[in-house]
Amino acid sequence: MAEAWHDFFTRRRLRFGLAVLLVLAVGGVGVQLVRSQWAQYLRRLGTKELDFLPQVAQRIQNFRRVKMDGERKVWEVAAREAQYFEDEHEIVVEEPEVSLFLADDEGVVSLRGSRGKILLDGREMERVELEGGIEVRFRDYLVTTERVVYERASDALLTPGAVKVTSGGFTLNGGRMTMEVAAQRVRLDGSVETVLRAPAESEHAG
Repeated sequence: MAEAWHDFFTRRRLRFGLAVLLVLAVGGVGVQLVRSQWAQYLRRLGTKELDFLPQVAQRIQNFRRVKMDGERKVWEVAAREAQYFEDEHEIVVEEPEVSLFLADDEGVVSLRGSRGKILLDGREMERVELEGGIEVRFRDYLVTTERVVYERASDALLTPGAVKVTSGGFTLNGGRMTMEVAAQRVRLDGSVETVLRAPAESEHAG
């Protein structure tokens, strides 16, 4: 009798073990099948469909975009790398350079930085935010700061932090700066300091 019960429980454990193995095997096949079907689905999606998947962005190397008004350049954006987020209407750029071309060939205002983002309104550049080692150049003026913002609506550059303006024989240090691009007018606010430098030739006179 004891031997019969032993055989019964042995067979029962064996059947149970086989059932567990079968469930695991079927589950593993199911997981692989789901993964395979998902991969096939992604491969079938076109570029436009992929743009609507969460956290997916177009990544572009050596990015460049130009806005033209007839034969005249209005602005140009170049960057080592850019990511375009369609839902946010935003381009995140690395090592960007933004050029604003003044009317009547009066010059170019160029902005450089380590990184930044560009907000779009359709195909128009609505706002530019750059940070990290900022250089703004216009004619013989060089502006250095850590952050700059360009607003298309006001056509103005804003530097919310400390700024240095260098040109020829002087340097201006200020708490912040506003530059009206088309009017070519600059205003420094905060604690403003002026440093005058003697001409190079006079430094070696005598």
